[in-house]
Amino acid sequence: MSARMLIWGSGSAPCWRVMIALEEKGLQYESKRIDFSSKGHKTPEVLKLNPRGQVPVLKDGDTVVSESLATLQYLEEAYPEPCLVPKAASPQVLQRLHESPNVLQAIRAVFMAKNKNEPQEELDSKVKELKKELAYWESYLGSNKYIAGTEYSLADIAIGPNLMFATRLGGKFKEFPRLAKYITMLKERSSFQKTWPPHWKESQDQDWLEI
Repeated sequence: MSARMLIWGSGSAPCWRVMIALEEKGLQYESKRIDFSSKGHKTPEVLKLNPRGQVPVLKDGDTVVSESLATLQYLEEAYPEPCLVPKAASPQVLQRLHESPNVLQAIRAVFMAKNKNEPQEELDSKVKELKKELAYWESYLGSNKYIAGTEYSLADIAIGPNLMFATRLGGKFKEFPRLAKYITMLKERSSFQKTWPPHWKESQDQDWLEI
């Protein structure tokens, strides 16, 4: 049995980003997938490691980390090769890394409004806020290949799954051509393909999010 274990759930952007990082680092681990619908994240095993009852939870030897962005930074410090925080771009990488939850928060707000059948004007308002957030990231790319500069980094690992969530809902990013190209590139990366959410592979994407 591996001394390294990851507890995760399919379709969770925080879980996915940790899996991508482990793949990029070439680190083997015992995979324990939980089912959110049956409250697998609230089991005694998970609560013992993370009393908040949230995943992902990474156990690496005697070290336990359960916040996904903290986990990315832990992996970079513990396993510095290959480097995912280029020294020359470190401030930008860390800035984008910790800024990335804003995107997921905006997408979740739209998703919840749709699922709760909120009035169309409420949904439209949340989509407008999402577009405002995405405009920041469109500008961050500029002429760069990656979100924090010219090299792939933890920032790409952090933001990538968030953007994929939007595509899962039908987002084509027609208003954000740089992000559209960037998303296509990330989808082709081996670490994303190998860790693609299993239940996404087994079901069709939705088609209602117009961005």
